[in-house]
Amino acid sequence: MRRKKIITLSTICLLTAGIAEFSRQKLITTDLSGDISIILDNALSKQADKNITYQDITLDLVCQKSQCETEIWGFAPTFNQADHDGIVDIIKKDNTWQLEVKININPDPWVGGGTAKYLIELQTDKKDKQQIVGSYSGTFNQQVVSGKVTGNITPYLPRKISNHTPISPREHPRLIFRQNQLAELREKANTPIGKAIFARLENTLQQKIYYEGYVPNGGYHAAGHCFLSLLNDDPQAAETGWQIVEKSLNNPGPRLLEHAPIVAGVALAYDLCYNAWDEQRVQKITDWLAQQTKILIAGTRGKGWNAYPWSNWSGRARGAAGLAALAILSEPEKYFSEPTDVRRLLKISERNIQRYLDTAVGDRSFGTEGDLYAIEPWILTLLPFFQAYENVLGKDLVTNSNAEWFLSHYVMRIVGEKGDVSVPTYGRHRLAPVKSLFSLGWNSVPEEFLPGVMWFFNRHFGWEGDRSFAIKKPHEAAFLLEAYSENLMDISDGSPEGFVERLLNFNFFTGLRPKNPAKVFGRVLVDDEKGFYLFRNEWRDKNDFVASIYLKQQPLKSSWSFPEAGGFRIWGLGGRWASAGPDDGKRGDENVVVVGKMAGEGAAQPRFFEAEMDGSGVVSMDMDNVFENNGFESLRSFAVDYSGVSGVPGLFVVVDRFSGDTLEKVWVMHTQEQVVIEDNGFLLKAGSGATMRAIFVTPTEVKVDVEETQRGRKILVSGGENFFVVMTVQNGIAPEVEILGSGLDTQVRVGERVILFGEDRVIFGK
Repeated sequence: MRRKKIITLSTICLLTAGIAEFSRQKLITTDLSGDISIILDNALSKQADKNITYQDITLDLVCQKSQCETEIWGFAPTFNQADHDGIVDIIKKDNTWQLEVKININPDPWVGGGTAKYLIELQTDKKDKQQIVGSYSGTFNQQVVSGKVTGNITPYLPRKISNHTPISPREHPRLIFRQNQLAELREKANTPIGKAIFARLENTLQQKIYYEGYVPNGGYHAAGHCFLSLLNDDPQAAETGWQIVEKSLNNPGPRLLEHAPIVAGVALAYDLCYNAWDEQRVQKITDWLAQQTKILIAGTRGKGWNAYPWSNWSGRARGAAGLAALAILSEPEKYFSEPTDVRRLLKISERNIQRYLDTAVGDRSFGTEGDLYAIEPWILTLLPFFQAYENVLGKDLVTNSNAEWFLSHYVMRIVGEKGDVSVPTYGRHRLAPVKSLFSLGWNSVPEEFLPGVMWFFNRHFGWEGDRSFAIKKPHEAAFLLEAYSENLMDISDGSPEGFVERLLNFNFFTGLRPKNPAKVFGRVLVDDEKGFYLFRNEWRDKNDFVASIYLKQQPLKSSWSFPEAGGFRIWGLGGRWASAGPDDGKRGDENVVVVGKMAGEGAAQPRFFEAEMDGSGVVSMDMDNVFENNGFESLRSFAVDYSGVSGVPGLFVVVDRFSGDTLEKVWVMHTQEQVVIEDNGFLLKAGSGATMRAIFVTPTEVKVDVEETQRGRKILVSGGENFFVVMTVQNGIAPEVEILGSGLDTQVRVGERVILFGEDRVIFGK
């Protein structure tokens, strides 16, 4: 979301039979103003064995300022995974609208397509003018269909940015920055911070180039050389970039998962080296990018391809397709070996990316497939796409989307000091390659979030941190240099002292100064869509407390989904007390209660939540649907207290309540620290000298076992029907835990803090 270099979007072309541009038509009323999305019940059909099954289709059109575009788009995920395009004619009739729609139902690798024609009658709901109701009749592949229509009107997205200058034909560079920014970037490159960024660029260019593997990086290396060529007017660097691009083209990815970063990197290199390569080279890459864009959009049958909108495969592939389409938009027709409607390819990429944002990440950017598979599409293709989209088209896909929180989400979760950072992860592989987010993602951060992200960046990756500027791959240097404003570069005396003083106060935009993230984001993060709750005490150093719990509230089929509903993490005082277990996809790999051999792959649902200004809070969840075909009810309550009332900096309580017939239950927690078994609990010892003591209030007599895993140790506690666990984290001697009563009705006192469990939640009192 560019705040300074503003952009407008040229309208998308009409995408049917030979029509190159769409027209607009006025409506008599403004009632249909915005993004219009309508669902036609049972409007498509396909043969299933000897039966015909019917599927709904969602149709999308845009009306703004009493005008509607005549292009219309469709998506029918129960029919196939393709986007469908057509034309619509709209007639106002009294209080209703009549839509005549002809739409191409495009095939995907598994299901064929056809042609659909619909006559649709619509009106706004009498009670809610943002809702649409109606009916339709028509045909799909000559078969008669009819049914009801429902829909809604939402504000227009993506948001147009004012004062954008449309790109000229064959204008390059355009993706990371525009041609008219070159003089400014060359000035920046000669400032202290510019020289530091270029030193990082030179360092990354010495790294090994991988033309194979899960993330081939040849294209990104080529882009780094092309960036050097552009800024230094160095033909040899452009030649080196070309040689790497050729090798990348000769080593296509075996699957679209691996091929997407090749295409993205080559698109960036092409854009930066466009004016340094001869026409034959430019034409070759233009056509290659067009062909790869078609492949990435269409998908493949087999080879692991996952076309579901929330899949990391889709995020990678469609981000790369969109970036490639932006790179070759408005190139001469003679550069393409076959007729190619680049705007159509771009629109389909955009629609897929928007669906990815709507489904793959929640309203606070927690990834449904876990941290690694959420981050990889962003750093490989999506963040470059968002920036290029603004530069080329003048529209902002990030504002008011689930992408707004992505960098800030990880500012909330990262623990570390001076660039040595880690995340208490969820999902497959238990990894979170977060650094590149902070070199690539600045133009995707809302202005109100920038002060907190700036503060964090300075202390970890900037002059106060490890001075890596979060640059991991060569092309990232170009994104970071572009993101810094002229205000930062205007260093009066050029001395290190003057530079540091300016850096501490650097602002990307006038009036913005770094602020401690607690003053910007608060200390509690809640992703309501995915069911992720985070509690943090402060941002200071590697001893910060970060505790979280994941409800897996929105499980999605055909995704990397672990049986982790109710899984929690606790880090603090340098200890990784409750951490991620192995990633074998078993319930026992999480910090949960294992019930017999039940898989526990379902979703938990929130029941109670409250939070305090200091980062403390309580969240309770119904676990009934976590276990399939169960004959019992279950609830988990997770409570965090950073107030110090207990006499320790971190107090944590977990209660698991079961009712009905259940199998044997085992309370499980994974840790990276040393474990000492004690009476009715255990003691964890971290290398920092801090400890965590866990006391089981109930059961009153427990059996504690410890197993070694490839990620540390696994604590298994058994001996009862319900669990009430109090955990304190401290430097020095653990406080006494006073227990009055028995079972879940027990009153517990730690220092001045009273702990109860009542009805459906942990209760803190004094």
